[in-house]
Amino acid sequence: MKIKQANSYALHALMYMVRHVTQLPVTVHAIAKAEGIPYRQLIKIFQTLSEAGIVKSVPDGQPGYFFAKPPSKISLFELIELIEGEPIFRECFMNHCDCKTSSEQCQIYALWKQATASVAKKLSEITLENISWGHPEHRF
Repeated sequence: MKIKQANSYALHALMYMVRHVTQLPVTVHAIAKAEGIPYRQLIKIFQTLSEAGIVKSVPDGQPGYFFAKPPSKISLFELIELIEGEPIFRECFMNHCDCKTSSEQCQIYALWKQATASVAKKLSEITLENISWGHPEHRF
């Protein structure tokens, strides 16, 4: 499984917003500059986040974003799947073969389902709010 770099950009941008919540709304330009994230990529990411109801732009055409959903309600799993644009765990990582078996028939598939379910559960328990303060600020 490989996660897009856009996930790192999205996560760092949102962690920036959590750490600077008293200064919201904030512009994409300000976040891009502060975090060293390419501005054009961050614009696209914020469009996705806005469409999903994670962030909201300031009304009346003013520049800037604030949270549409509390950071305590945004899970890492939700964020990753949103930015990826598809489920991060497929039914079976050996999907290139045509075995058409179930997890009851294939030990590899059974182990894959168990492992990915465990990772998905853990990522679902981690919220944007509780991860933001334990991660050092840095620039890309």
